[in-house]
Amino acid sequence: MKDKRKIALFVSAIGYGGAEKVVSLLLDELTKYFDVTLILLYDEIKLPIAKNAKVVILSKKGETFKSNAFSSFIDYIKFIFKYQKALKNENIDVAVSFLVKQNILNGIAKMFNPKLKTIISERCFPSIMYSNDRATSFLTKMLIPFFYNKNDKLFSNSIYINNDLVSNYNIKIDTSVIYNPILTENRKPRLKTYPDTEKIFKAVTVGRLIPVKNQKSIIESIGMLPSNFYLDLYGDGELLEELQELSSELEVNQRITFHGNVKNVKAHIVENHCFVLSSLTEGFPNVVLEAMSVGLPVICTNCMSGPLELLNDNEKVTILSGSFVKAKYGLLVNVDDAVGLSQALKFLQNNKEYRDQYSRLSFERAKTYDVSNIGVHVKNLIDSL
Repeated sequence: MKDKRKIALFVSAIGYGGAEKVVSLLLDELTKYFDVTLILLYDEIKLPIAKNAKVVILSKKGETFKSNAFSSFIDYIKFIFKYQKALKNENIDVAVSFLVKQNILNGIAKMFNPKLKTIISERCFPSIMYSNDRATSFLTKMLIPFFYNKNDKLFSNSIYINNDLVSNYNIKIDTSVIYNPILTENRKPRLKTYPDTEKIFKAVTVGRLIPVKNQKSIIESIGMLPSNFYLDLYGDGELLEELQELSSELEVNQRITFHGNVKNVKAHIVENHCFVLSSLTEGFPNVVLEAMSVGLPVICTNCMSGPLELLNDNEKVTILSGSFVKAKYGLLVNVDDAVGLSQALKFLQNNKEYRDQYSRLSFERAKTYDVSNIGVHVKNLIDSL
C-alpha cells in the first residue's frame, strides 16, 4: 500500500475563531487521505481535533499570545526558524496555512525550501480588515504581495476575497474558492415555537466582540422593538464593557444576555427563534452556517462577503434604507442599518410561514457545505500539487 502524503495544517492556535473551526473540522476529514500534522504557534487548543493527527506546537507549553507589539515581533522572528524546522522534522510534502501571519511564514518557508509545496488560505476581506490602522495597512500592502506570491496556490472562502487580493494586493498565484465546512445533522432539530405575539421572541448572535462584527447595531435594533424581543449574545472581546454600557443606556440590558464563549455553540443557539449576523465585513461566516445547519431562520447584513453567496446564490439585491429583502434562504439588510434590522426581526416575529420556510431551507442549504463535501475539495487542491 502506497504511503500517504505528509501534509501540515498551520494556524496560530485552535481557539473559537472561524479559521480555527475550519481547521478543526478539516483535520478529521483530511486524515482519511493524508498523514496530517497540525502545526500551531501557541499552546491553545479549545476545539476538538482528530486523534490521528500529530500536533506540533512552536512555543513553550502553556505559552500564549503576547499582549504587546514588541514581544509579538520577537516571537514571530523565532517562529520563522521554528516553523521551517518543524516542516523538515516531519518531512512535510505540502504545507497549508491559514490567515496572514501564517501565510507569510509559509511564503518564507517556500523561499528556503523551493521543493516544499505550499498552499495559503485567506479568510477575510483584506482591504477592509487591514484598513483601520495606518501602520497595519502600510505593512500588509508591502508584505502580502511579496510573500503570498512565493507560495504555489491560494484558496479563500469567497470570490470577493480573491478579487480583492488580485486587485489591491497584486496576487499572481493560482487562486480558487473553497467554502467553509460545517457538520450537518440527518434530521433538523425541533426549534422553539412562537404561538402568539405576547410571548418572548428571542434572537441570537455569535461572534468576537470587535468593531467589525458590529453587535452595536443589533443592540440598537432591540432598543427599537417592543419589550418581548430578547437577544442572546455569544462571544467575547474588547468591546464587552462598551456593549454592556450601550445596553444599559438604551434600557435593554434586561433583555440582552452576554454569554461569553461556549464550546458547543449549536446546542445553545437552537434555543432561539432566529439568528442575526450584523458584521461590517466577513470572509465566509461560519456562525451563519452553524445557525442554518440547525434550521434557524437567518437575518444577515449584506456585507462583503459571504451572506449574499450563502443566502441568495450570489445574486445581487437592492435593499432600501430602513428595510430588508427576502432572499432565497434568509433575510438581508444593509450594513449598519439598525432600523432595517429591527424591521426584519419584526417581520419574522409576525410571519410564522416565513419562519418555517426559512428554517426548512436553511437546513437543506447547509448540507451543501457538509465537511465531507468540502474536505474533498481541499483534498483535490492538495492533490493538484
